[in-house]
Amino acid sequence: MKNALELQNVSKSFKGFETKDMTFSLPEGCILGLVGKNGAGKSTTIRLIMDMIHKDSGTIYVLGKNIEEDFTETKQDIGVVLDEPSFPEYVTADQMNNIMKNIYRNWDEKRYYELIDQFELPKWKKQFKNYSKGMKMKLSIICAMAHRPKLLILDEATTGLDPVVRDEVLDLFLEFIQDEDCSIFFSSHITSDIQKIADYVILIHQGKIIFEE
Repeated sequence: MKNALELQNVSKSFKGFETKDMTFSLPEGCILGLVGKNGAGKSTTIRLIMDMIHKDSGTIYVLGKNIEEDFTETKQDIGVVLDEPSFPEYVTADQMNNIMKNIYRNWDEKRYYELIDQFELPKWKKQFKNYSKGMKMKLSIICAMAHRPKLLILDEATTGLDPVVRDEVLDLFLEFIQDEDCSIFFSSHITSDIQKIADYVILIHQGKIIFEE
């Protein structure tokens, strides 16, 4: 079985915090849940995987590619939702579609608008800066999924969503991995969400892996 994601002895130290010797893999077609308290190192791990911050040591493979090689092409096949969604403040959902189709070659406009309708987001008048936290997260998830990625990387993606919408989103994730080429790496401190959908779980504490199951 191929791995969608593989970390080998990855370390990164900051002032007062370090992630140390992180080693784990996510088999293709599966969901891996990363659990830990706020501040345990979940977001740091995701930023390392996305090469948003540079590791001090170790090796990271995403969709079979070492991220130290040309990572730009690989990013076309990754959908990312960060814990703080950041889109231009003044865009509407409709304008977001125009931006995204110029970024992603596999952008699926029809799928985008289906999800906008499903999650009842306003298309035209309301600007991103006037969205609630839950609405921002919904738009972020929709944008991550509408370019048909092979790997979804989700950082606290269900935080701020009401329980009904959270269940809808989790169902969407389960539907996504029905395609065996698709995989999800999902960090959360909401353990019930991880229990509901994850095939594998890693518990992280103070930047170290405590157990894998």
